[in-house]
Amino acid sequence: MNVFKTAVVAWTRGTQFARAEVAGAARMTGIACMALGCSAGAHGEVIAAWNMNGFVPGSSGAIAASTGLGSVDLTPFGDGVGTLLGTALGATKGDIAGESLSIVGNSYNGLALTFGLDASMHRDLSVSFAVRRSSTGFATNRIEWWSGSKWTTLSTFGASTTTWDLRSFDFSAVDAMDGQYGLFRFVLDGATGSSGSIRFDNVVFSGTVLPAPGAVALLGLAGIVVRRRR
Repeated sequence: MNVFKTAVVAWTRGTQFARAEVAGAARMTGIACMALGCSAGAHGEVIAAWNMNGFVPGSSGAIAASTGLGSVDLTPFGDGVGTLLGTALGATKGDIAGESLSIVGNSYNGLALTFGLDASMHRDLSVSFAVRRSSTGFATNRIEWWSGSKWTTLSTFGASTTTWDLRSFDFSAVDAMDGQYGLFRFVLDGATGSSGSIRFDNVVFSGTVLPAPGAVALLGLAGIVVRRRR
């Protein structure tokens, strides 16, 4: 295990991330489906999602994923973290609008929410989330990825001041992300007032399942069996 992977695993375990048995079961299901020719629904599979419902500000500096395996670190924002009315826009199946996560105050310009997730069995990653801000809230934000040696900007985003926006970003062209224990962060900037705010809801990281070791051999065997039956 390299230093980067070790650091991410340690960080995520410290924020209620370690649920490897779930990932193991999902991988076995995927292998079985590939071997039998059924649809595993691998494309766009949710790796980790946060519906922000039930979070109590001040109770913790982190929020565990509501679906999948992950955690988001909020400690840089201290008392600036709160909750406001949420939305169903971009929600995973069954999630209600509930609450949204809010960050308030221009003193937090330049700080980031950091998401950790186990994408070690996925490739072609993407993220979507619902976002809105106040008129003096964070207007110039960016998404960054930790490559193991530095933070790299993947994209930038703003937010409407009047309605919820659904933002979606496809990172499939960045092959270096494939099969990683990933760290991503939303760096906030552009707030112009002490009451300026931004809200996030339904943050969803998705990807395509990578074949597990032996899966290719199973597919080859299945093909031989089919040909012999013909």
